[in-house]
Amino acid sequence: MSLPVRITSHPVVLRTLARSDAQRVTELCGDWAVAQLTALIPHPYLSAMAEAWIAECIKADAAGATRTYAITRAGDRLLVGAVGLTRSAEAIDSLGYWVGRPYWGLGYATAAARAVIALAFSHLDIEALHAIHLARNPASGRVMAKCGMSELRRETNPHRGGPAEEFLVWSIGRDAWERATGA
Repeated sequence: MSLPVRITSHPVVLRTLARSDAQRVTELCGDWAVAQLTALIPHPYLSAMAEAWIAECIKADAAGATRTYAITRAGDRLLVGAVGLTRSAEAIDSLGYWVGRPYWGLGYATAAARAVIALAFSHLDIEALHAIHLARNPASGRVMAKCGMSELRRETNPHRGGPAEEFLVWSIGRDAWERATGA
């Protein structure tokens, strides 16, 4: 993937992750309120996990399979979360993100997701992007709706080794994005 390493989308600046982000990622992902709403953030979350995750992101970015950005506040560049784009051979390209709890409800996830969606459709040969969230996390659904995504379906899947939970799958196609943005 040939994508920029830095994107400004007020009120955030997206930049590629750096090994020096590990302490901040550990701090934010170590919050059970953040981890429980994701499928991939383990809990408890240790600094070695953040270091390994960042190293994996850097390697995957270099291989062209994904691009993961740190979400930072535009004013002071404080890392508040991460957003990523994953390419798939099965043509199920996906968007994912997390934001630290102190920064929920401030528009950071929406700004970051909009920027990555625009990036995907303007720089890559992608026809649709998908995203998924837990039904009990309606805030993620609101982010996806604000980004022009439409709910495709609901699924019940195992979650975090516990009982099955309901997930909502969202999508936006290139045509819908172009209509919404005038691209």
